[in-house]
Amino acid sequence: MTSVRKQKRKAEQQGRSVAELQLVALLREVLELLRWNQVLGYANQYLLHEKLAVPPAERQRVLEAASSAVAQDGRLQRWQQRLAEVQQALERVEAQLRTGAPAGPPAPLEARDGR
Repeated sequence: MTSVRKQKRKAEQQGRSVAELQLVALLREVLELLRWNQVLGYANQYLLHEKLAVPPAERQRVLEAASSAVAQDGRLQRWQQRLAEVQQALERVEAQLRTGAPAGPPAPLEARDGR
């Protein structure tokens, strides 16, 4: 985990907000895992279809079971929570800009690495 102070310093050096840095980090993590999930998915599809000759009905049952497991994945739920936090921070900044209030730093978000 990165401390809030370190995040603020890094954000200032890059000319971004802490929320923007957190969003970029989250998207990098999601895209990397998506890439690996695609590799695994295509490999499994090939094995089920070409090598094991699993009938379509059985493949569908396996996909439904896998889909249920993904829905309960804690990492996905943490990503959703982190995204909600970033969205709230961005909405606060937008509200400050609309009202003309001095744009102080947004309320700090919890620093998480998602692991």
